[in-house]
Amino acid sequence: MMQMRKKTISQVIGLAALLVAGVQAQAQTGGLEEMVVTAQKREQSLQQAPIAISAFGRDALRQQRITDVQDLNGLVPNVQFAASPSSTTGATVAIRGAVTTNPAPTWEPTVGMYVDGVFIGKVLGGIFDVADLERVEVLRGPQGSLYGKNTVGGAVNLITRKPSGELMGEVKGGIGNEGYWQMRGSLDTPAIGTVGEGLGQLSANITLQHEERDGFTRGVADPVGSPLAAPAITDEWDGLDSDAGRVALQLDVTEEFEARYTYDFSDKQNTPQAPHLTHAEAGVVPFLLPYVVSEDERADKLSGNIDVYEESDIEGHALHLGYDFGDMGALGNVQLKSITAYREMDWDDLLDIDGSPIDAFHSGRGIDYEQTSQELQIVGSTERVNYVLGYYYFDETADVTNPITFFGVFGAPTAPNAYGLDSESNAVFGQLDWKPGAAALQDRLTVTLGARYTEEEKDQYISHPIVTDANLQVQPDWAFAGEADENWNNFAPTVTLSWDLTEEAAIYARYAEGWKSGGFNGEAATLESFQRAYDPEEVASFELGLKSRWLDNRVQVNAAAFENQVDDMQIAVFLADGSAASVVDNAGQATVRGFELEVLAEPVDDLMLNFSWGYLDPEYDEYLDGGVDVADDRDFPYAPENTLTAGVQYTMAGVLGGNLIGRLDWSYTDDRVLYPEPAQNLHSQLDDYALLNGRLSLTELPLGNGSLELAAWGKNLTDEDYRISTIPFLIWTASYFGAPRTYGMEVSYNF
Repeated sequence: MMQMRKKTISQVIGLAALLVAGVQAQAQTGGLEEMVVTAQKREQSLQQAPIAISAFGRDALRQQRITDVQDLNGLVPNVQFAASPSSTTGATVAIRGAVTTNPAPTWEPTVGMYVDGVFIGKVLGGIFDVADLERVEVLRGPQGSLYGKNTVGGAVNLITRKPSGELMGEVKGGIGNEGYWQMRGSLDTPAIGTVGEGLGQLSANITLQHEERDGFTRGVADPVGSPLAAPAITDEWDGLDSDAGRVALQLDVTEEFEARYTYDFSDKQNTPQAPHLTHAEAGVVPFLLPYVVSEDERADKLSGNIDVYEESDIEGHALHLGYDFGDMGALGNVQLKSITAYREMDWDDLLDIDGSPIDAFHSGRGIDYEQTSQELQIVGSTERVNYVLGYYYFDETADVTNPITFFGVFGAPTAPNAYGLDSESNAVFGQLDWKPGAAALQDRLTVTLGARYTEEEKDQYISHPIVTDANLQVQPDWAFAGEADENWNNFAPTVTLSWDLTEEAAIYARYAEGWKSGGFNGEAATLESFQRAYDPEEVASFELGLKSRWLDNRVQVNAAAFENQVDDMQIAVFLADGSAASVVDNAGQATVRGFELEVLAEPVDDLMLNFSWGYLDPEYDEYLDGGVDVADDRDFPYAPENTLTAGVQYTMAGVLGGNLIGRLDWSYTDDRVLYPEPAQNLHSQLDDYALLNGRLSLTELPLGNGSLELAAWGKNLTDEDYRISTIPFLIWTASYFGAPRTYGMEVSYNF
């Protein structure tokens, strides 16, 4: 397998080299378009931003059919997006080996997710539909001097479309295999009023959409006839039933003052991922052996004994205010920005995690979550300086019920566990870009200095009520309850030096620190364990990068090499003791090195080629377990050695009065593990896999006062069976697979 993988990688790298070489033989007009991003709180070209960033504009989102963060999986080097084990809406996001593997609301995300600048507090519910996406930006490496929350892994910015002020809209519908269908409508209103007169000029847009699909795995009656089996209840797993919407109101009061309010919601009534029983210990759970299935093939049918469900209801409100003070002398042109936001989530599920009709294990979660944030920014610029100064406030509350039944088939009681938190964060941050005026530098050098100071406070509680066993005997040893609180603070600097080699190429060196606060384990098995706080995690990141365009703007080559030094690394440890719980331990120290290459080329007009390669080399420098350094006996989760992407898009103009666009995307992810304990990875080692996606569309077909678009699409066209996660109880392992081949057709009308 290793030789095959190396051969595949070498072939793809060789193909990329040939593609770039092919560009050199061309002498064409035109070239690559400029991608404008706001990753540094101001509009600038992606090529001018001295950070490792990948961006997807509106056309790329459409052609690659990206509607939520999970669709980005495989498209960005050293970045993984996947659903959390058993879940369809919990997000596991890993950037450069930094990841939060458990979606429990008491855990801090390692990667920050933002919608229009509003931080999304938790990874649970992180796979939600965002109506009317305009752009997605994925930043790799610690972020803090410009972002609401300080994160150690990176940031994902989801930017929605602003009202246009003109009467326009889109109606879209589609169908696909597995009973898939979709409806979507978007409408922009014409602007009302006049800027600078009365209340100003008001414009709006509204978008609503619905998606529905049958489950990939059907529920069937017990195929074995075990006397321990319960009647089959589960109809299907991996079913989709989703509604989403967004309303945006833009008020331009004067030329200097604007206000924008947005409301968004995502309501999913899904069924959880199918639990494939891929391993069972014969000497411990022999009654599960007849239900073991292959870890290499997704099952079309499974038998379950629980009426499983997963419901996620998310709503968000945000008010953006901006005032342009204009020229303020030595301060330059100054703008004041404010983002006030409130988000809430109601999340419930019921899971069958043994992959059989026998009640060996089932659990549920009921979560009420709220977050409030306030961000203030002063953004200024002079001839040689750009700067951002900011203040950030964040408050969140969460209440979780987590009933668990382990071996209910033998009369074991259900433990009605509960926990929650109240957390508050305050931070001041700033960043300054300065171009020295020395003649010898010829305006080629840019010095960036940034810093952030953060204070966080957490109050948490846990409650394990007294339960009774099958004989109604009280089990007091199972019961405990308590509270804990702690506060932390951190100072994190950033320094970047960028040098323009030419007008089309620049190199940069960046040092940035990231920080993730400590906390308490809401899934702890004892009160003592709960009240023992784990420490914050700190990351010192060193990065060297290249941003360049070549051959008359026909080829874009961006690259970055990095080393992350992690201190007090927060590691998720799955207890595998019948509780299906995870706790955070501070492992000690780790070093993660890697490299990223992204190539975009237009060898001839209308032909676009892209290639990316991410390489990771992580290792523990110290991993303390009970005071003993076991660094040599621990695995590094979610850190595949290689991730590769290759894509091609061709546009043929003048077909039936429109444009025919064909696109193919290939992605490869190396083998990887999910847990630090080698014993748990024994049956949870995930093999490497490759996916092929495609879309063929006929766009801009004139029809009435608008235009029509017809498209056919497919994902995982080769119908690859591949595991994306597991839950390893040691005595058995439940595995979860990525989506099989899906395909469909869609039609949209723009007016």
